Amino acid sequence: MTAALAERRYVAAPVLTGSGLALGALVGVQPKLALGLVAAIAVSLMAFRAPVANLVLIVFLTALLPYEVLNKFGVGGGAQSPGLFVSDLLLVAGLVWALVVISNRPLERKTLVYAMLMLAFLAVVLLQFMHGLEAGHNRSRVGHEARVLLGFGTFLIALPVLAEREARRRLLIALTGLAVASGVWGMIQWFGDVGYGVNVGVREGVRLTTAGTGQLQGGEYAYPVVVVICFAALLSGNIRSLVARLALVLAILLSAASCLVTFERTFWMATLLGVAIVVVRAGATQRVKVLLLAPIAAVVAIGVLSVAAPRELKTAEERFISLGQYSSDKSVRYRVAETQFVLDEIRSAPIVGSGLAATIFWGRPWDQVPASAYPFAHNGYLWLAWKVGIPAAALLALLFSSAVLLRTRPEDGDLDRALRHGAQAAIAGLLLATVMFPSFSNLSITPA
Repeated sequence: MTAALAERRYVAAPVLTGSGLALGALVGVQPKLALGLVAAIAVSLMAFRAPVANLVLIVFLTALLPYEVLNKFGVGGGAQSPGLFVSDLLLVAGLVWALVVISNRPLERKTLVYAMLMLAFLAVVLLQFMHGLEAGHNRSRVGHEARVLLGFGTFLIALPVLAEREARRRLLIALTGLAVASGVWGMIQWFGDVGYGVNVGVREGVRLTTAGTGQLQGGEYAYPVVVVICFAALLSGNIRSLVARLALVLAILLSAASCLVTFERTFWMATLLGVAIVVVRAGATQRVKVLLLAPIAAVVAIGVLSVAAPRELKTAEERFISLGQYSSDKSVRYRVAETQFVLDEIRSAPIVGSGLAATIFWGRPWDQVPASAYPFAHNGYLWLAWKVGIPAAALLALLFSSAVLLRTRPEDGDLDRALRHGAQAAIAGLLLATVMFPSFSNLSITPA
């Protein structure tokens, strides 16, 4: 044994020395590439040594940090040239770790089926990445859309983590912290009047209102998820720690407030649907408590808003009433027109899709918006079918829809059961939101 260790040292010394010299030379020639190489090595080590931290960092970087920040510190990135993000390195390293672990661990048949189907979808994404490049689509956009869709691979990283009780406990604690941070970030954007960018800030104006001055856009997909899952955990009655209960309450209040000032009716409905599902699936005692406390909580919330934020309350009221004005809502009109152009593209390539970064060319003369090429569509399901084909889009929709309908396992405890119900309800809300918003093409929600 001693001789073997000595032999390893003799081998390791020149290897490390040579690696250090090579890295030093690379720093002198390409300092950013050298930094990227060091980051890749560090990320790989973390993925294998601290998979929980790796998973949490993926969600934190994609769900909370603005796209501009990720790109600024990306390898080869810049203002007009998206590079390799730190989150990309974390995801790739995490996927390698997950595949190694999963291949060496027996899985339940259901879990194995989900894993294989997700791998099949990720393989299609890689093929569509090549399809987009071969079709001559914008290379940066091809890379970005591939990054967003590959974010669903975070599911595979989560599987081994959730299978171990201690790792699951640490993950849930970290996610609770991220839930609070999500609400805090929403309030910072709103009250700090953060400028509107990609997945960040406050956009000017609110349609169909007289009092609105802006809509919170940064993190809008996450707020319903945070509210629904934290509500499910609290409703279970199995959170013993006072600190944990306070953190969940704070996360709900901040994310609910952030969701309110998005003034997006779709996300309001997604939140209400998720909460309703949680209540329906809860025990009889919990349902009675909610039914008794909900009217009181609503009155208190309206009273607080009328004093502390009367303008926001007025805007929310007008936005809610505008649900009945869809016939005169210009946003509905352009979504309908946009849908027709996307459907035409889907009909032209229903099986293989048009490839990542494919565009539609259209305009809105009623809004005096000239025709232009857009790689974007509001309906997430149509966007996905357009880019990757109907079969692959149906596969992903099937994975999410079936996950919502899965039954709890007999061995699940009360808290595990409540969290499962909360996650399923949150997914159901996102599936609803995807009809009107491109959830499948947004990096701030696909890994989360």
